[in-house]
Amino acid sequence: MNVYEAVTRRRSIRRFTDKAVPRAILEKCVDAARLTPSAMNLQPCEYIIVDDKELLPKVFATVRSWAGKPWPAEVPVSYQPKAYIVTLINSRLEEEMGGKRNHTVIDVGQANENMILVAMEEGLGSCTLMSFTPRELKPLLGLPDHHDIGLVLALGYPAESPVIETSTDSTKRWTDESGVLHVPKRKLEDILHYNKIT
Repeated sequence: MNVYEAVTRRRSIRRFTDKAVPRAILEKCVDAARLTPSAMNLQPCEYIIVDDKELLPKVFATVRSWAGKPWPAEVPVSYQPKAYIVTLINSRLEEEMGGKRNHTVIDVGQANENMILVAMEEGLGSCTLMSFTPRELKPLLGLPDHHDIGLVLALGYPAESPVIETSTDSTKRWTDESGVLHVPKRKLEDILHYNKIT
């Protein structure tokens, strides 16, 4: 599978099998993040792998929504993520080196995408979480004050296969009678411009 194929096949996964994720794969994902371009080469991002069976549900409990909807408390543990990679921002390093947060958030996003693609190549599904409660998550992870949470990447072996389709009237996701999630995407000709918008 080439890079373009990986990008076009990748979907956010929100239901996972009960199979544990090997730590070597998680480390490979973090290594791919480490090699991401960084503004001014400051490299303010650090990472925590969460794979402890007792800690996983506690991290899950800090998630406030999934796909824009409140995350239901009744989701069985068997479907919950089997690992997380939490991208941290070392604000002390960022400040000492003269970095800017608006640059760092781009670093975070790029690193996250590298991890998503490596995870996919290894057969994992993933979902980027932006709606979580930092004041609950930071103590769980033992974070000092100068470490902020950039993103949380949920990982596991997929227990669903969302499908992509061309958007017509709406980009709202929907589930069919078989439980398959459909993800509409805008057409290329609707979002592509050359040189200027006319």
